Amino acid sequence: MENPTKLSTNYIIKSLFEQEYYYFTVRELAGLLKIPIEKAYGVVARLESSGFIRSVERGKYILLGFEPERVLSNPFFIASRVVYPSYVSFWSALNFYGFTEQVPIMVFLASARKKKEVEFNNFRFKYVLINPEKFFGYRKERLGDLEFLIAEEEKAIIDSLFLPENSGGMAEVIKAVYNAKEKVDIDKLVAYASAMKNRSLCSRLGYLLERFGKEAGMLLECSSNEYVKLNPTKEKSRVWDKKWHVNVNLSDEELLGWRET
Repeated sequence: MENPTKLSTNYIIKSLFEQEYYYFTVRELAGLLKIPIEKAYGVVARLESSGFIRSVERGKYILLGFEPERVLSNPFFIASRVVYPSYVSFWSALNFYGFTEQVPIMVFLASARKKKEVEFNNFRFKYVLINPEKFFGYRKERLGDLEFLIAEEEKAIIDSLFLPENSGGMAEVIKAVYNAKEKVDIDKLVAYASAMKNRSLCSRLGYLLERFGKEAGMLLECSSNEYVKLNPTKEKSRVWDKKWHVNVNLSDEELLGWRET
């Protein structure tokens, strides 16, 4: 005879937390509890109706436990569990670290596998596909007692320079580089830029760091041999930086005029 304790709500919630099944399918729950899939559907219906879990996508559930507001108020935790592993980066990480005061309307994450945008509980999660070789430079962070993965400060800058359209645009990324220049490890920043194997990125970063008064000569080795636009979305200007092979298509006002005086 099956032990009824095994299917009690307390036991199931405890098991899900212990095995870190924060986001799961019915089939995964059946495997965890060692019960038939048909019975697992009944368990899921019971847990959902009681508010212990909630459907994020069809057939996929997030574990809320006995304190649902604790989870529902933490979009970084939810977003990083919907696609695991994925890490918070781009505009969201820039704001988290205080490199930009602008609060994005969605959570941006880097993911090594393709995933469509997800809407859940008035949050929007955008998963930016990057090559697995660029999926590095992140760590565990904690809000309350819930952990999530987030780009390190240096990788948040690098990811944003690599794909500025996911970081509020190049003007916002430039502000972030300026605000971060005294707070990040420059050697690590350079190492991460080089590891991305993107010469345009190295040229733009090198130019910006030098423009903001930081030594950046070590980036010359990975910089571009051809001219790249500082802002890839704007037309070329008549200003060329020969050292970094950058077409400086942003004015001094656009580069630094935003600073408080």
